Amino acid sequence: MNIELLRWAMAAGISKRVTFHAGRHTFAVSLITQGVDIYTVSKLMGHSEVKTTQIYADIIDSVRKDAMHKIPDIGL
Repeated sequence: MNIELLRWAMAAGISKRVTFHAGRHTFAVSLITQGVDIYTVSKLMGHSEVKTTQIYADIIDSVRKDAMHKIPDIGL
């Protein structure tokens, strides 16, 4: 699987090392970012508990919070 990922990365001009684990992580985060519910993502990932999938949702929440903190205070 990692060999095929390497081929895809090379064809796309990606020089970073791409692994199966990184692909799963990107898959989960992408789905959650697009608004797919956590239960569906959990099933697609093959997780036996939603608790495992919530790690990905927490990552997204922290990114959203960081983005909100970048908005300048206008002093209202």
